[in-house]
Amino acid sequence: MLARVARLLTAPFIRYEIRGGACAKDLKVGVIACNHRSLFDVVAGLITLHHFRKYPRLLIARKYVDGRWTAPFARAIGSIPVDRGQGRGGALEPALATLAAGAPVLIMPEGRLHWDPEQPLSTGRAYTGVARLAVAAGTVVVPAALVGTEKVWPSNRWLPRLNPFRRKIVVVNVADEVLVLAGDDHEANTEQVMAEIRRLMAEASTGR
Repeated sequence: MLARVARLLTAPFIRYEIRGGACAKDLKVGVIACNHRSLFDVVAGLITLHHFRKYPRLLIARKYVDGRWTAPFARAIGSIPVDRGQGRGGALEPALATLAAGAPVLIMPEGRLHWDPEQPLSTGRAYTGVARLAVAAGTVVVPAALVGTEKVWPSNRWLPRLNPFRRKIVVVNVADEVLVLAGDDHEANTEQVMAEIRRLMAEASTGR
């Protein structure tokens, strides 16, 4: 319902282009990983996944789940609060339980906004939680790239730019094939995920 309402309300201001995702129809459960360049990423991600009839829970820092202004939205979309102070194991336990229950999990490995206009296809330093989660749960990773969300809601603004006369384009490029991670080299596994996200970002940037 939230995804439908979000798309309806933003349609006059934003044109969404959803690409790829051939693996989505066969995906039962998995970790969906995407880059994070704008607060609008969450909205674009929910709209995209609704397009594929997938309804994951979002792994998000507890401060947003408990925050005065962000709590209602975070709780409405079924966010999983992460307490980084609990250590690596404790922080991922709720997400592991969600995957075990058969629901996919959406994660932004960078954990914070990263947008460099001089290097628009770069990503920030990623946490290894995406690899630890996928390996521990024995599930696949579906990389996805978001391009254009930074124009809708730049990181230096309190509110998004919604102008019907200057309609923005948001491209979401979802991998056609899943990644299967294994082993305990979580740094290497995480970089594999981020490298695929950057490749998808480059693809998404063409033809815009």
